[in-house]
Amino acid sequence: MKTTLTKLVVLIMVLSTQSVFAGGDHVNNGGGLGEKNVMYAYEKLESYIKLCLASETCKLNPTQQAILQKIYLGLPQDKNPNQLTFSSEKNNPGSFIIDGNVRVAKTGSAVGSQIVINADLLYNKNQSGSYEAMSIPEAVAVLVHEFGHHYGNFSHDVLDLIGVRVSLLLQSKVITTPLVPWMTDISMTVLNQDSTGSFPEVLLYVGNDIIDISRQYKAEIECVGFKIPIPLLPVPDIKINPKAPKGSILHNLHWEKIKDGDTTLDVQITGNVSNRCKVKSDTEIRNNSSQMTIKFRLNKNIDTWVYDRSSLEVRQFEDQWWKIIKLPLLPN
Repeated sequence: MKTTLTKLVVLIMVLSTQSVFAGGDHVNNGGGLGEKNVMYAYEKLESYIKLCLASETCKLNPTQQAILQKIYLGLPQDKNPNQLTFSSEKNNPGSFIIDGNVRVAKTGSAVGSQIVINADLLYNKNQSGSYEAMSIPEAVAVLVHEFGHHYGNFSHDVLDLIGVRVSLLLQSKVITTPLVPWMTDISMTVLNQDSTGSFPEVLLYVGNDIIDISRQYKAEIECVGFKIPIPLLPVPDIKINPKAPKGSILHNLHWEKIKDGDTTLDVQITGNVSNRCKVKSDTEIRNNSSQMTIKFRLNKNIDTWVYDRSSLEVRQFEDQWWKIIKLPLLPN
């Protein structure tokens, strides 16, 4: 017990040190994680706005609904590869002062206008004294506001409120699970859009990097039509006619099986998987019996942890209580 506690304290110290070395000033603290969250939100903005437009819980009034609909319909023509840039009010005094206030972003009034983000405001100091990057839902609120200026002479207050509505809905569907409760250097974020025909966005946060493993998650999940249990370990059960689900939810996440070495850290996070499975042409069920493990390794590089892309393992499984006999391992 004492050894385990000592390892946890050392891990926390390393994570804390990582935050310090991530950048020397306010803009660079987090090493660009805030910028990456903004860019990810920019890439996914259509789907997030669509989610709000289709949901009564977004609580838009008719005017807000109409404005957001304009933004949504215009985005395919509005967005362009060089549209999103970052600058600094600190380095360029007055560049983000609008109506007497320092704004987090600015843009023009024409469709396709450049959107410039004030990097000074992407990081806030938390209670522990370290900096936290702007989250994806917060970035969505900013981007909705800025794109709104491309579709009419709307006030900042009107666009702020619409952006907040979209952001709040998104926050209600986001699950973030840090490795250590009060640190965010290593964490997983899952966005479950709805309970029917969508698949979750699954993001690993390691230091200053965002690793999107949504594709690997979707490739691994399955609906098993019929299974013949084999009560022997490590012999797998026989699956008959497995199919890809029509939708999925990943939830109830928790970290486990942390194994640390001098220069490596092997971690595993496990959660419940609820797949939407089509049984017949007119019949669908929600299969809640599966779990998912996601394993990966971090390599230590001076004072930071770096994600090892070759180490990722994603596996769907069920609690195999019927495995009552364990065979000895066979020689290779």
